Amino acid sequence: MLANGLMFGYLLANIPLKLAAILHASGDLFGLFFLSVKRCSTLISAPKRAIFWLLFKRQLFNIALKSIYINVLIALLLSSLVMSRAYTLLPEGMLFSDYYAKFFVTVVVREVGPMFSALILIARSATAITFEMGHLKLHNQFEALKAQGMDPLAIFLLPVLFAFPLSLLMMQLIFVLVCLFSSYLFINFSYQADLPLQHFVQLISTQISAVDVITSILKVLFGGILIGLICIYFGSKVGNRFTEISRAIASATSLQLLLVVSINVALSIVGYL
Repeated sequence: MLANGLMFGYLLANIPLKLAAILHASGDLFGLFFLSVKRCSTLISAPKRAIFWLLFKRQLFNIALKSIYINVLIALLLSSLVMSRAYTLLPEGMLFSDYYAKFFVTVVVREVGPMFSALILIARSATAITFEMGHLKLHNQFEALKAQGMDPLAIFLLPVLFAFPLSLLMMQLIFVLVCLFSSYLFINFSYQADLPLQHFVQLISTQISAVDVITSILKVLFGGILIGLICIYFGSKVGNRFTEISRAIASATSLQLLLVVSINVALSIVGYL
């Protein structure tokens, strides 16, 4: 009991320190964002633009395209769960396809799609970027680039800053489309064998409003930019010990999860309540 009490007291005492660290990191992230916006002017130079384009395509390939398989598998699993829950809540005397269209938009398009796409991005790609940045910092590669007259911020941050939101948008679209077509197949084989695909897609599309589109874009934009900035920020803070890389990954992942969930919840509350 005494040990549990001491542990609980230790956790309570560290809450203000953790909050202060989060606020400090948030301020640094805002500064890093505005600094990266200023660095966008360097893309006017053709050689620097060529380097940016090469690294941007590399990031887009590694983040969005290589994550398609895990995105599809998770979408299929969640689609089956959503279908089973929707069927248990089906009102009497109502066609399942009509009811599911509204249920699909409310659950998948508005909440599950954006949230799980961001979580996949954090788990699969953001941790790798943080490790890569920490490894470069540990081996003084930033200083080597500066010695050659190259700006590490423009080389590493700008491709990530542009690739992460675009990758998150692609992942979210793939997630929703996989859920949509797997749901159609499930309904067609189980409940309404004569349901045309065009009619089912039309039922879904009529439930999607301008608010849904704007909210989804904002979730992608804010979430993607913040995830990318946090990777660069914590990776570049690695010191002279290899163990600091794992600490940077843990800190970055914790802050990414906190901010992404907060952004999704806040935008959903503002948009739909």
